[in-house]
Amino acid sequence: MPDPVVIANRPCWARIVAAFWIAEVCVGLGFVAMGRDTAENGIAGVMIVGGVLLAAAGVVLAAIALRIALLKGTAIAMTGEGLIDRRIGDRLIPWAAITWKIIFNGRAYSLQFDVAPSVRKALDVYWEQRLMGRFNRVFKYPELTMAALGTGMAAPDLGALMARFKSPQN
Repeated sequence: MPDPVVIANRPCWARIVAAFWIAEVCVGLGFVAMGRDTAENGIAGVMIVGGVLLAAAGVVLAAIALRIALLKGTAIAMTGEGLIDRRIGDRLIPWAAITWKIIFNGRAYSLQFDVAPSVRKALDVYWEQRLMGRFNRVFKYPELTMAALGTGMAAPDLGALMARFKSPQN
């Protein structure tokens, strides 16, 4: 079995990104407020719906970035027993329960994985990761995303580390 891999959290960029997402929430709420003050129905409706979507996405993404920004110590630990990504949850996920792959969405790469249903039930995944997982499922991607943010590494580099313990899904 390979040597354990421990990736310390590096919160600098997460703090900057969190500020951006918080600003997006404020802009979205501003659109909602402007839409409510507009007498015209069509434009007002578009502004309100657009503002709600901006604010909702911003809340989830700000929560993910803030969790990374505030995390002390280890972000990811990989051992012979399994994986712990403390930005997703604090429980060990056994390698046998994980299927993963690197996904290119047209702009960037991400490392995404699914957990076997029997093990997934026992995981206490943070609320923002559960919401992001539902969004991933809409596009037929694996549920959980191992964020590169806060690691100082790119998704393919994280994948190379995971491949030491378990081969990727085809």
